[in-house]
Amino acid sequence: MSQPSLTLGAFGNGCVGQGFLELLNANGGTAAHVKHVCVKERGRERSIGNATLTYEALDILGDDQVRAIVELTNDPVLALDVIKHALNTGRNAITASKRVVAENLAELIALQRTTGQSLLYEASCAASIPVLRALETHFSGEEVLRIDGILNGTTNYILTKAQEEKISPAEALRQAQEAGFAEADPSSDLSGTDSRYKLVILIAHAFGTIVRPSSILCHGIEGLNAGDLAFGAPNGWSLRLIASAYRSTDGLVAHVLPTFVRSNDAFAFVRNEYNAVRIEGANSGTHLLQGKGAGKLPTGLAVLSDVQQLIRGGGYGYAKVNEQAPVLSGGERRLEVYARIPATHQELLARFDAVRPIDDSKEFVRVTGTIVLDELRALLGEGRDGFQVIALPHLSAKC
Repeated sequence: MSQPSLTLGAFGNGCVGQGFLELLNANGGTAAHVKHVCVKERGRERSIGNATLTYEALDILGDDQVRAIVELTNDPVLALDVIKHALNTGRNAITASKRVVAENLAELIALQRTTGQSLLYEASCAASIPVLRALETHFSGEEVLRIDGILNGTTNYILTKAQEEKISPAEALRQAQEAGFAEADPSSDLSGTDSRYKLVILIAHAFGTIVRPSSILCHGIEGLNAGDLAFGAPNGWSLRLIASAYRSTDGLVAHVLPTFVRSNDAFAFVRNEYNAVRIEGANSGTHLLQGKGAGKLPTGLAVLSDVQQLIRGGGYGYAKVNEQAPVLSGGERRLEVYARIPATHQELLARFDAVRPIDDSKEFVRVTGTIVLDELRALLGEGRDGFQVIALPHLSAKC
């Protein structure tokens, strides 16, 4: 006897929502259908198949036939309310919002354990890459030593174009916006905040550690100039924005930093809007997952895969989220970096060790050196105009 179709209610019909519906309606094997699509903006033409368009959340939340909620809005307050309401009323939920998951992960895990319902969010981390599925299955019984990721398609597109076409990061951003890989307001991408949200989620599934986004050192690419990017060229290094978490002797180290990678590093071949995640296991060695990290169909596919997972009856196990999970620490760990320091603040050099000058000008002093992680966090927090830092390739090596 065939299983009855899973009735869904969808919130949001933007880029990801459209991609999800397109794939769902084209795939007859999902055994699911969307009954209602709820949106805020009136008066737009929308292609939603056989679903009913509504502007009232209660049309979905009050419909007992709807057994799972698909949340794809850009409103974090609404998203959290919808997800919690779904779980509390005996429904499962799916979301693509990395911010909502990262900022509320402890509460959302507790709510799932209390209600017995599931929240799935594969699309929140790396679009088409099934990294959460891998961590929850293949690596569920493995001790993960390290996870690194290129997790933002916008910044990777900008860095690829800037380096390969020898254009400024600002011009590369303009091209990314024209190509649809960058939002009109790209601040979350350029600052590294988007990657940090995703790293919070990966840490929970890889190590079992629940951390607040603000506790992770985060430095993006918005202050980079052509001279910074050119520093790695003589050595054949490529620049990528990399989110990293790895075990150390005193706990778990985590950060998001622009990082030079060697020419033979797999991340050097991850170009344009593509994402990649590298996982190192104690017994299984190093694994690389790669795929498109942006676009309505790649991200929509991740949402569709979560729907299929619900049909099969599977949520996340969170097996590693327990008292034995490592704590976030590592503040005394040293990083080797390239630094551009304003000439008016050369006193900052004293905060680095093993300093090796590169060059100087009337505006800047450029050096390489090592710095303690907590010291770097403090220095970046001081907000001096013109200060820039990039991690050197040693950061990508096994620690």
